[in-house]
Amino acid sequence: MQAKLKVLLIGSGGRESAIAFHLRKSPHLSELKVYPGNGGFPDHEILSEGAFNVLSKESVQSYLKQNPFDFIVVGPEDPLVAGFADWTAELKIPTFGPDSFCAQVEGSKDFAKSLMTEANVPTAEYVTFTEYSTSLKYLESKSIPIVIKADGLAAGKGVTVATTKEMAANALKEIFEDKKFGDSGKRVVIEEFMDGQEASIFAISDGESYFLLPAAQDHKRAYDGDKGPNTGGMGAYCPTPIVTDTVLQKVKERVFDRMFETFRKKGHPYRGLLYAGLMISPEGEPRVVEFNCRFGDPETQCVLAMLEGDLLELLYTASTGKITNVRASVKTGAATVVVLAAEGYPNSYEKNISLNLPETPGQNTYLFHAGTLKKDGKVFSSGGRILGVVAYGSDLKSSVYQAYSFLEKIQAPKTFYRTDIAHRAL
Repeated sequence: MQAKLKVLLIGSGGRESAIAFHLRKSPHLSELKVYPGNGGFPDHEILSEGAFNVLSKESVQSYLKQNPFDFIVVGPEDPLVAGFADWTAELKIPTFGPDSFCAQVEGSKDFAKSLMTEANVPTAEYVTFTEYSTSLKYLESKSIPIVIKADGLAAGKGVTVATTKEMAANALKEIFEDKKFGDSGKRVVIEEFMDGQEASIFAISDGESYFLLPAAQDHKRAYDGDKGPNTGGMGAYCPTPIVTDTVLQKVKERVFDRMFETFRKKGHPYRGLLYAGLMISPEGEPRVVEFNCRFGDPETQCVLAMLEGDLLELLYTASTGKITNVRASVKTGAATVVVLAAEGYPNSYEKNISLNLPETPGQNTYLFHAGTLKKDGKVFSSGGRILGVVAYGSDLKSSVYQAYSFLEKIQAPKTFYRTDIAHRAL
């Protein structure tokens, strides 16, 4: 690969903070810039506010023609679904992230389900609707619980696991009649409820070969004991014991091999990261809940702590060549991330909380910023999920202990965190 790379990282969350941390360790990095970034990034890395519109082809291409980069890493899904990787390909700038065709695997639930059916990937039975009345009629014939999904991107909020018919009908009304998710609600996918434990697995693909990162388990509910409203994720750990070697082999053969082969047949080899959100049944059978076209958050923060190798080389080579030539492996041990959130999250929450952040104690404990900003040299909260504390240890118990030991030192009023991350595996 090229000896030194000037890299642009797109995004502003904990995921991007973690990616940047690992990119900076590469001997191949000459300069890193981020846009729009957050309060945890050094000022010299952040591009000026309003530099370009990540969802506008004209804006992106105009900026990049005047400000060239050797490589771009796209964190969030919205730019990829809009076509960011297609626009940079026209400028011949290597970009980590799939083209807009492949990104539909996250951009459209119906596209993803249709592709899974074609590829014979195990998933829940489903039906897609474009009309409120027909979806309600279908609902009458189905048993509860049942899952209602707005077809398009909905910032992680377009899915309802309905435990009553009334709840399901209300979800349909919000999507179709109330237009809660705008154009993302023009179509609705109704699918069967799958029982089991969830796990997330990331595959970095060069279009032909792929590298698997260790399976993680996210904690979606806001409060201990998996209670409270669903969130973007309050913490995660990896590896997760629910994904045994046997389960992993099934996931490789039945999910990733089949999906990547189907993308190749479509004339769009998948280059980038494919995230499989899985449901593992009590019998150890994996089925796909959803696919994402980018690193997940907060799982990425702990998963990358398990990577042995050069992340920049891995991502660049996946975008330009053959990752089989890259030396990368997964460490033994375990990693945990615990999210510090603002009081009230995921609903109406506190903002502009002053954060007094201690120095991390050593190389195996990391502090990643998510919803933060800097004012006059001080750091304040700006989002619901504020920080992620990550710890790597020789085993899961030690990584959990390290993460919480550091988290207790953070002085931040009107915040909260779960105290039972990784409880299913301890």
